[in-house]
Amino acid sequence: MSAPAGRLLITGVDAAGRSCAAQDGPVTLEGFPGFEGILFSVLYATAAAPTLSDGGRSADTLDLGVPPGTINWKIIDYGPGVAFSMHHTDTVDLDLVLSGSVELLLDDGAHPLEAGDTAVVTGVDHAWRTGPDGCRLSVMSVGVAAETSSTAT
Repeated sequence: MSAPAGRLLITGVDAAGRSCAAQDGPVTLEGFPGFEGILFSVLYATAAAPTLSDGGRSADTLDLGVPPGTINWKIIDYGPGVAFSMHHTDTVDLDLVLSGSVELLLDDGAHPLEAGDTAVVTGVDHAWRTGPDGCRLSVMSVGVAAETSSTAT
């Protein structure tokens, strides 16, 4: 229970319409009311169906085969030094770094992620570049209609 909880990065779009880290900070665990010895943190939640960020989508679309309203949960192993090109998807991706390290590349720069870190990629342009040991990610992709968007800051 005392292990670091990592950090959370949520993508968005800046005033110039570029993909960016809209939120980036440590994850804080709190006690679960009525249950001794349990700590938790809500990493990401929506009050309605998720939407894609409005803008930040000039790179090629990568079709992950996740239709709107469906979920696809996968484990991805990237080898050492792999560079996955800039792209965007019609999904909101909930990413957890299980091991190794990776840089989430957005229009505003590189954002290093280590084991235990999380990222929410809201359909914006992004790329991945792994560290010297590669990276294992757990990725839950939520399919979103491409015309569904909201302004994220």
